[in-house]
Amino acid sequence: MPAEPWPDLRDEDRWLTAAMDERLRTTERSPDELRARARELRDQAEQSDVKGIRDAALALAERYEEAAAARLGAR
Repeated sequence: MPAEPWPDLRDEDRWLTAAMDERLRTTERSPDELRARARELRDQAEQSDVKGIRDAALALAERYEEAAAARLGAR
């Protein structure tokens, strides 16, 4: 299941999400490591009182999970 789209960004800031997507596509981390990072991000989101930080951590956690699933599917 694909992750939700990244939040809307100004055109000049879209390089950041593209770079993160590329990094997750090319990482050498194992699926277990990617899922562990997703859990860490979800824990951080739960502990934050700042909505923007929570939303960003959850969006990134989804992408780590998506990358883990893609790696498992490629095996």
